[in-house]
Amino acid sequence: MATELDRPASLPAVTSGPMRPPRRPRYEGPSFQSGPRGARRGRGSQNAAGRKGWRRRWRYLLVVPGLLGMLVGVSLVGAAVSPGNISFEAKWADWLRANHAGWLAKQFEQMYYSLKAPPKGGRPKGLNKVPGTVAVGPAGTSSESSASPGSSAAGPTSSPPSSIAPGTKTTPVTPTSRPTATTAPVTSTTLAPTTTTQAPTTTTRPGLAPPSPVPLVVQPALPGEGKWQPTGPLVHGVPAMYVAQFRADRIYTSEITSAVWMDPKLLRFELVPGQLEPGGKWAHPPYVTAAELPYLVAAFNGGFLFSNAKGGIYMEGKVGVPLVKGAASFVIYKDGQVNVGSWGTQVKMGPGVAAVLQNLVLLVNNGHIAPSATYTDNAIWGYTLGGGAVVPRSGVGVTADGALVYVAGPALTAKTLAESLSRAGAVRAMTLDMNPYWVTFNFYSHVPGHPLEVTGSKLYPQMQRSADRYLPPVLEARDFFEVLLPGAPISG
Repeated sequence: MATELDRPASLPAVTSGPMRPPRRPRYEGPSFQSGPRGARRGRGSQNAAGRKGWRRRWRYLLVVPGLLGMLVGVSLVGAAVSPGNISFEAKWADWLRANHAGWLAKQFEQMYYSLKAPPKGGRPKGLNKVPGTVAVGPAGTSSESSASPGSSAAGPTSSPPSSIAPGTKTTPVTPTSRPTATTAPVTSTTLAPTTTTQAPTTTTRPGLAPPSPVPLVVQPALPGEGKWQPTGPLVHGVPAMYVAQFRADRIYTSEITSAVWMDPKLLRFELVPGQLEPGGKWAHPPYVTAAELPYLVAAFNGGFLFSNAKGGIYMEGKVGVPLVKGAASFVIYKDGQVNVGSWGTQVKMGPGVAAVLQNLVLLVNNGHIAPSATYTDNAIWGYTLGGGAVVPRSGVGVTADGALVYVAGPALTAKTLAESLSRAGAVRAMTLDMNPYWVTFNFYSHVPGHPLEVTGSKLYPQMQRSADRYLPPVLEARDFFEVLLPGAPISG
């Protein structure tokens, strides 16, 4: 029997239980990493680097909405603390544009415009109602005349102070068939039988001749379309204002454009500074004063923010914003006359100038429409809602005989505003403010015996601002124009 001493040395010792496999000897050869450092990366390291890159990109992407949110927050606070009687939305848009963020305002306005864009085609049921005329009698009395077709009855209005002469009636002289003791006969050189004549007495109409009808571009016409309807108080017995309503083009045929013709020989115009535009200190407060209320006939909007108007303002003998040569200028003279023209050539500074408001360049010049006034412009003629070309717009011009014409409508382009001013008789005209919140023309009526109790009515119903805009005690944010009866106090 063999013993342990007889077993080969290479054989393992016998133990109880299953036999374990031999262990794999440890590798002691050369190192794997024989190339340059970084030449070979494992898949795990590539995934880690990719994750780090995505995290870096996400950080950058999150910065943009963070900064945008910060801008919105700062702008909302800035708008909230801004003074003025305008809506929060309008304050916010103005703040953004004034602080180099007009692109953000444009995005929000685009959403608004897409919902409020005027419809194409269609036909309105009829013309809008406008106030009728009011015959002014002796101080303290007034009587309403019959309104023109298509207009509503005017509300009660107060008469002007007794220093304003009411309309006078004239009695025609009837010619006689024979001479009287105080009338010398007129004889012919042929010694024909003596005959006598007496020339009838004629009365010259005060003020300017009434305007001619507005040419129409849409057929069939609405009843009364294009015809001038007298409105407001009679001055010296004749209307001092007329309103005409018409369609501006053949596309937006359900929208009505309105024009107001005003006689500077029978009315007075005053430029009033706003609390914010132009700002500063002025003798006239930013609203209609109590002294002016008994004479107030109407009021309408001024121009753009002066940061966008490319023009200035002058009143009360001083410059609020520097006047610009070549800018379209609405000039009011101390003798009551008005003019619209290019500053430095057609209109100039002089001792007779009472006020000047500038806004862009002339829209109509010598009867010709500016070539840049197109149907699709959304930049040259002012900021529009989200770049939409068809928005509420307003403008003012002068006729060949010196009347003032204001035109506004809810669906106008730069082109159709210019065409409407021209069709309404303006030979030179300029754009005023635009977009729904800013276009305003209000008529004002008075309670008999209470000249300080004034009620407003809009030129057309789509105007967003209150019919009492410009009345005290609310401070108006932007400059505007008053239309007053003769004899109203002159401020400044």
